[in-house]
Formats: sequence, C-alpha cells, structure tokens
Amino acid sequence: MKKNKILIAILVGLVLLFVATNYFKKTSKVNFKAEVVRLDASQISKITIRPPSTTNEEAIVLSKDNQMWHVEQGQVKTQANQLSVKNTLDQLEAIETQQLVAKTKDKWGSYGLVDSLAQCIEIQEQGKQEPTKVYLGKTVYKESGSTTYGRRTAVNGVTYFRVNNDPQTYALKSGITSIFKRKFNAWRNTEFLKVDREQITQLKLESKDNKGFLLSKKGTDWDMEGKSPDSTKVAQYLNRLRYQSSSQFVDGFVPKPKADYQLTIQGDSIESLIVRAYQDSTGHKFILNSSQHPDVFVESDSTGLFKRLFVNQEHFF
Repeated sequence: MKKNKILIAILVGLVLLFVATNYFKKTSKVNFKAEVVRLDASQISKITIRPPSTTNEEAIVLSKDNQMWHVEQGQVKTQANQLSVKNTLDQLEAIETQQLVAKTKDKWGSYGLVDSLAQCIEIQEQGKQEPTKVYLGKTVYKESGSTTYGRRTAVNGVTYFRVNNDPQTYALKSGITSIFKRKFNAWRNTEFLKVDREQITQLKLESKDNKGFLLSKKGTDWDMEGKSPDSTKVAQYLNRLRYQSSSQFVDGFVPKPKADYQLTIQGDSIESLIVRAYQDSTGHKFILNSSQHPDVFVESDSTGLFKRLFVNQEHFF
C-alpha cells in the first residue's frame, strides 16, 4: 500500500511538471512577437547606414528626393540604383524575428550589439519625428540537416539585433544583413549610357588625332562622308549604344576644358547626347563622362568601355 502511494505521488508530480512546462511554453509563444520592427516601405524617406564606431568608415545615406533615391557618403552624393533600394525597402518591411535570445543590456556584448561593434541602421519614415534604429550584431552560421550521398548540408545564418533602446536581443535570418554590408559604390547607379537606337540619325566622333568621322542616316541607309559603310557593322555599333554601364567610378575628377575624344549622338525625338573621354598621361587609361549623367566619371582602360564606344572609320568597313 505504501509503495502504491509513493508511485501515485511520483505520477502526480510528473503530470504537474508536464502541465507546467507546456503552460510556460505556450505563454512564451504568446508573449513573443515576430514583428518586433514594423515599417511601411512606402513611407520610408531616408536610411542611414552607420558602421561600428571602431571603424573609420563614413556613414552611407540613402535619401528620397522627388521620387528618386540618391546615395551619399562624405562629400559624394549621386543617384542610387533604384532597383537595389526598392529591394532593400521590401526586405525591411518584411523583417520577421525568429526568436528572443536575451532580455537585458548586459548581454549585448555577447551578441556584438554594443555601439563599438554593432552596425546601426537608422530608418526615417514620413510623419515620424524620430527614426527607427536597428542595430545589427554578430552573424552565426550553422549547418542544418545531415550529409547524404556526398552532398553538403545547408548552412543557415542567424544575425542578432536590437531595436532603439529596447534592452532585448533578437535573432533573424541573416539575408537582410548582407544588404547593409555593401560598400558605397555598390549602392550607386551604374548606368552610363542609354539610347533608343531606332531614334539615332547621326553620330559624330572627334578625336585629338583627327581620326574622327561623321555617320549619318539618309532614309534607311547610312552614309559616312560619301561612303557606304557595312550595314551589319553599323547595326552592331548602334546596339552597343543602347546601353552601357560601369562601376569603375572616379570621384573628384576635374576635367580639362577640351576632351581628347568626343562622341555626339543625335536623332529624332531624343536629346543630343555627348560622351567625352580624357586620356591620362600614360596613354593607357581614360576617364569617361556622359551628358546623361554629367556629374559621374568612370575609368576605363584601352580595351574596356572606351574601346566599345570610341571606334575609328575603319571599324565600319
């Protein structure tokens, strides 16, 4: 009889322990909110990306002006890659916390969230006086699943973060954090030249060695100062003019009064477009500029963008 009482007491204890454990699990799930950060992408007007205070890097500022996003760092302000910014806004709006990992400030150091270690993302929304500050700390990568048939296991990353002055530390998937690790040039608009080739009626190239040309469209045919160029080669060159890009930015360049090479593109229903090239003292590098983006200069060697745009007469025959 005594043994039965002991067994019953143990059984009751186990049942109570099971009930209590499940209660606290459910309670914690109810109290935990996945949407720790709530942002409206359509209302975001400015994003400031501040590196950890221990680095010497300057902040990168994304700002919206007349429906156009610009990016700024130090003394350089230029047009941003609009698609990249849009994708970033969408990701910010969709931030979803995976779990709460700590509740007090004294844990920040363990997760790389003190000011000297964390990256701070300041997000300003229209109609709000104060920005939302999201601090990004350590990212930890873990393998998930097991290796089968020689295949590697998937690696998932978790990044720790905190919001404003909230002492709590949270975890989220690391995908969005890689966006904010981009360097300044990665945020910039890389478009150098964009033209509707069907609208082009005249191309004029001028060079310091006087080896330029004038290519004009007469009806459906092209003419180069009384000569008939190869129509296939003309078509190929016009295709090049449709779109050219470059990320080899040169900031602070001061051009001389007259370019060493100049390409003028004219046509029906399009504004005249001028591409200029300035040769350096070695003769092997060139700094290029397009009137479509007058404040942007890019670098090219003799085999890159420069060669694609600046050709001689012989190229068309």
